[in-house]
Formats: sequence, C-alpha cells, structure tokens
Amino acid sequence: MSVIRKRIEKNKMIISSIVNTYFLADQNQKLLGHLLDNPELLSRWKDSYAMSGVNSLRFSLYMHVLSEMRAILFDSQKRVASVRNMVECLNDEAFITKLKEWFCDTSNEEIYTCDGTLSEGSIEHIRLESTKLKAKAFDEILDKVKTNFQNLKESEVGIRVNNARNKMISHKEFSSTKETGRKVFDASDFGLVYSDARDIVEQSHDIIFPIYSLFTKSHLDSVYSMKHHELVATEFWSK
Repeated sequence: MSVIRKRIEKNKMIISSIVNTYFLADQNQKLLGHLLDNPELLSRWKDSYAMSGVNSLRFSLYMHVLSEMRAILFDSQKRVASVRNMVECLNDEAFITKLKEWFCDTSNEEIYTCDGTLSEGSIEHIRLESTKLKAKAFDEILDKVKTNFQNLKESEVGIRVNNARNKMISHKEFSSTKETGRKVFDASDFGLVYSDARDIVEQSHDIIFPIYSLFTKSHLDSVYSMKHHELVATEFWSK
C-alpha cells in the first residue's frame, strides 16, 4: 500500500471514530432535551426529593455532551481523533492534491449499459465526465469543511464550550476573585446554557459528515440515525 493510501486509511479510521462519538453525543443530547423541554415529563418529580436527582442527571448529561463534543472538535493533541487535527491535514496542499486524485479516480468504476454496446471511446468519455463531477464535488466539500469549522471555532458557542472544557469540565481550574480570593470555575463563568449542548451538536454536523465523505467517497445517512435517537429518547422517557 502506498504512503498516500496509508494516510487516507488512517484518516478514514479517525473520522469513523469521530462519527461514532458524535452519534453517542447526539443520543445523550436528545435524552437531555426531554429533561429540559418536556413539562409533562418533569411533572413526575415535581415537589419531591427526586427533583434534585433530575437536576443532577440533566447537568451530568449536559457536561458529558460538551466534553465529548469539545474533544472530537477542538482537541489539539497530535494523537487524538479530532476535527481540528483533520482540518490541519486538509490544509496540507501536497496531501490535498493526492487526496483529490484518489477521490476523483474512476479507473475501478464499472460502466454499465443495458446492452453492453458502448465503445471504448464512449466509456472513456463517461469516465472523464465523472472525474470532472467528482473534482467539483471535492472542492465544494473541502471549502464547506474549512469554512464551517472556522465559523464554529470562532462562534460564541464554540468558544464557550472550548473554554469550559479546558477550565471546568476536565481540569477544575481555579480563578481569582476579589470577594473570596480564589474559586473553582463553574458554568456561570462562561455564560454556559443548556442549549449549548444542542447547538454544538447541530452546528458541527455539517463539518463532520462532509469530512467523512472526503475520506470514504460516500454519503452517510446521518439524518436517519439522528431521527432514531429521538425515537429512543421519546420511548425511554415514556416508560
């Protein structure tokens, strides 16, 4: 296997890991959503000690979603599966040239006709047109990935989630205050709100799945999986 194919296979494995984590985060976010936006569900525990447990559960789900999404989006450690590292790879012009050649290659594609009467010239013409379409699609997907990732990284929710994970969720970092001298960071320090979990999942969708297409030459039906997550969450809380 060539060096470029090994690099492509490595990135294919990385994006598959990212997709799996994304789906788990989306499932947890949809479970969390029912604990935030379903008054009928919350009424089960109203005015009881169990409501404290509900609050603890939804905060735990919330923090888990933020932590997982921050990890697969923004983690900069060299040996981790993150979108940030993949985008850096996609900024390598030499690699992009080879990746595009692989993406657009039609030499192993079968050309089918009803009666099998196409000439060699016609088959070559079809391959050439297919290569042009693939090249156009590659450029559009690549531009979408880079633009969407940069926008998310610089957005309010992206900055909040990244800072919160670094200073509160993972490391319990201290800050200085005039009143008490020092305190552990908490959610209020970053302006975090429960809707951040939903927003970070939704806004990263059109980054993660286009990357998947670049390294697999295929489309993953993420919409079906995410609809299934909502069905799971609805049935779970209905029991």
